[in-house]
Amino acid sequence: MAAVSSENSSPRKQERLALSRIEEPPHELLDLIYDAAADDHLWVPVLEEIAKLTNSAAGVLLCQSIRDRTIFFEHHTNTSEECIRILKERHMVNPWTVHMSTHSPVGVVVPSDTILPLSNLQRTAFFDEVMRPQGLGHSAMIGLAQKPDFGVGFSVNRGPRQGPYGDQELRLLEKLGPHMLRSVRLGLRMDAYKALQRAEWQTLESLAVGVILLDRKARVLFANRAARLLGGEHGPLRLRHSKVAHISPSHSRRLDEIVQSALRGTPTATIAVPHVDRGSPLTILASSVRAQDVDRFADANLKGAAVLLFIIDATNKSGVPASVLMDAYGLTPAEARVALAIASGLSIPETASALSLSLNTIKTQLQAVFGKSGLNRQTDLARMIASIGLVNAGKPETK
Repeated sequence: MAAVSSENSSPRKQERLALSRIEEPPHELLDLIYDAAADDHLWVPVLEEIAKLTNSAAGVLLCQSIRDRTIFFEHHTNTSEECIRILKERHMVNPWTVHMSTHSPVGVVVPSDTILPLSNLQRTAFFDEVMRPQGLGHSAMIGLAQKPDFGVGFSVNRGPRQGPYGDQELRLLEKLGPHMLRSVRLGLRMDAYKALQRAEWQTLESLAVGVILLDRKARVLFANRAARLLGGEHGPLRLRHSKVAHISPSHSRRLDEIVQSALRGTPTATIAVPHVDRGSPLTILASSVRAQDVDRFADANLKGAAVLLFIIDATNKSGVPASVLMDAYGLTPAEARVALAIASGLSIPETASALSLSLNTIKTQLQAVFGKSGLNRQTDLARMIASIGLVNAGKPETK
């Protein structure tokens, strides 16, 4: 894809200044990436920030079907509308899109020069009509989703004089890739949060995941059917006097801690608490309500909305089907079962016992899960699966 070039008389100096800033992805950028799952208008500032960090002219995120010659959605910054029109009409099939859709695994950063050197690219009509008018020549791309009928891809672009992307820039993109991948895939399934934004109570009532909305004083504004069942007479939670608690005082204190953390603005926090009479615990994810959604909730007579709780019952198979993890992260069935067990709060020995496998097998499969998901801690795995659970509309898992 392409963007208008902003190269000045000393691009190498500009590049060195940008590189000096690159260490780890800024937390503010990661928060923005995950916010974009629920509000796709935020992809433009995401792209602007990534372009700035990698000394790029611009960034592009698009979902397209090469087979049907269709672009389903696009987000870009500093691009030529005329070149986008030409891309849609004549160049959706080009050397880069062909390679990314047929040869590159999802989540891998691919410098354009490894697909086709610039000297060869310059001989193509794609370059003449889309890249050259914008002063562009180099790109770094990541495939974020690839299905038989469509694909989602991200790229940053810059001019020929700046040269190919360097190792530091590519490493930064590698670190951003798993976060963008998860956000895009969550965005494609973001039913629960959007339903709550639009006050679609019927949709929320059908979710297998418990959803509770709290105000600034941690009082319950809304609880869906799954949450109310967990707060019933024989359930592990208590929804009384407009408050949410666990039947165990010690776990109630832990629950209050993550709620207070969310009230202070922490994007997400996760704990596992015991069920009443089942071996697997509940996973509870607390998330602060984004500022732009406060007014939306107020319009739905949910004034003062501040914290969302998502409650995953690991014993409820419809909460997070293994098939969802397999589809989202390319896990094998065995790896998905291990991921669900670990995320539900089981230790590695407990998981080995529950699945009748050896400790070494569980450790090997868990490392495979971490590698494919871009995570490295069991708490991160629980948070990720809780996030997936919140957008799964309670469909039964197929055998």
